[in-house]
Amino acid sequence: MNRLIAASSALAAGLLAFAPSIRAADRMTVGKPSPQAYDFALLQVGIESGAFAKQNLDIETVSLDGSAKLHQALIAGSIEIALGAGTDFVFIAKGAPEKAVAAMAGPPNNMALIVSATGPIKTVADLKGKKVGVSTVGSLTYWLAQQLSRRQGWGNDGIEIIPVGGMQGEAAGIIAGNLDAGVASLEGGLAMQAKGTGKVLMQFGDFVHPFLAHAIFATDDEIAQRPDRIRRFLKGWFDTIAFAKNHKADAMKYAQSVTRLSDEEASLIYDNETPMFSEDGRFDLAAVEVVKQSMIEMGQVDKLPDNTSLFTEAFLPPVSK
Repeated sequence: MNRLIAASSALAAGLLAFAPSIRAADRMTVGKPSPQAYDFALLQVGIESGAFAKQNLDIETVSLDGSAKLHQALIAGSIEIALGAGTDFVFIAKGAPEKAVAAMAGPPNNMALIVSATGPIKTVADLKGKKVGVSTVGSLTYWLAQQLSRRQGWGNDGIEIIPVGGMQGEAAGIIAGNLDAGVASLEGGLAMQAKGTGKVLMQFGDFVHPFLAHAIFATDDEIAQRPDRIRRFLKGWFDTIAFAKNHKADAMKYAQSVTRLSDEEASLIYDNETPMFSEDGRFDLAAVEVVKQSMIEMGQVDKLPDNTSLFTEAFLPPVSK
């Protein structure tokens, strides 16, 4: 019996020696500039569908208020990947040691102009000279508000743009009457409509096209020191997009744990926003030029930066033939 036990132990040890080693998943901290927006809630879809786990990644999400804080956290090393706006190129143009590593979404189908449900603003024309809330200076919401003014023929200063930090500040300002309108996520507008405190006056998806609404960013250090992790993250991200586009019910359910939308609202958001997401991360150069020109229009830079300083496609999954 003793010889049998010894032989069994030796066999087990031998089998273990040839078994593949099990490596713990790499922890990766990913930042987003809005806590409940559907476009960033897709991270949760990737987590719950197993897309990131297949890449041996354990994703931790961190929500920050607006683009400025998002990129401050990225540069400080508090997060390793940032899901941000295309207009966040301005931080790179001003010297931030980072690059966009993938195009995330095109036309801003996710953005809306929100006004009070009972206020005097009935049309865009009513906003001349009025106060419009945005998240932060230089953000996508700021640029959209400025474009709204320019396209109405009012110039850059035709409306008074008020940075208030995010959707909560905009909602509070609209309800209190301190703001006449706000540029924010469509989800935020629908949530206000459901409560009877606001309404969506217009959506920006058809208003600005072509455009790079969102991009994925990493620091120069992350790019140089951990390129494989970036590749695996992007593979997981684009697997998430493919899953979301082909599994509406599951994508809605997973995202709702973040967005807190009703089934009706979640379905509307899914149908409106999911098509805008890139399936391969390649940058549309015409859209990039629109974003670059926006930096000039907002007086953020004196000359347009070179594309090679703004983004790289080196980490994208190969295009299937």
